[in-house]
Amino acid sequence: MRLDCIVMAGGRATRMGGIAKPLLEVCGKPMLYHVVKVLWGLCRRVIVVYSKATMAVRDLCRGPLGPVECVEGVGEYVEDLKLALNLASTPVLVAPADTPFIDVPLLSEFVARALLTPEPVVNLVDVERGPVGVTLFKDRGGPWADVAVKGGPRLLDVDTWDDYMEAVRLCEDTMVVG
Repeated sequence: MRLDCIVMAGGRATRMGGIAKPLLEVCGKPMLYHVVKVLWGLCRRVIVVYSKATMAVRDLCRGPLGPVECVEGVGEYVEDLKLALNLASTPVLVAPADTPFIDVPLLSEFVARALLTPEPVVNLVDVERGPVGVTLFKDRGGPWADVAVKGGPRLLDVDTWDDYMEAVRLCEDTMVVG
C-alpha cells in the first residue's frame, strides 16, 4: 500500500538553541534528506511542513528532496499537523524530520501493525526511547493506540545536542564498519 506521507520540519528546536534541525547534517546530508529518501520507499506523495523557523527547508524542497510538496506552517506542531492532514489522503503516515536512521522495513512493519489496530490514530513508540513522532492516521482524529517496537539506533530522535553527537558517532561507526 502506497501512502501519503507528511514530514514535520517546522519546529523551533528550542532545546538546541533555535537552529533549523532538519538541515543539520548526519552522514554528510541534512537529516530531512534521509527521512524523505526513506519515505519514498512507502509513499506515493510526500508533504514537508516547514515554518519561519526553518525557512531554509524551502530551498531543499526546490530540488534535492525530489518531487515533494512543501507547505509553510506557523511553527506550532498541532496547527501545522492539522494543516498537513487536510492536504493528505488517509491513511497518512507522519514522520519527524529529525529521525535520520529510520528505515523502510521498520516503517513497513509499523504501518502493517497500525492498520490492524481498531483506533484511528496509532503512534510508533520505541520500547527504549519512548515516542518518536511517527504516527499513522487512519482518520484525522480520535482515540489513539501505541505500537511498541525495539528500534535501536533506527529510532534515534535528534532533540538535543547529545542526540546529535550520538547520530554523528553512529555515522562514523557505520563508515568504519561499512
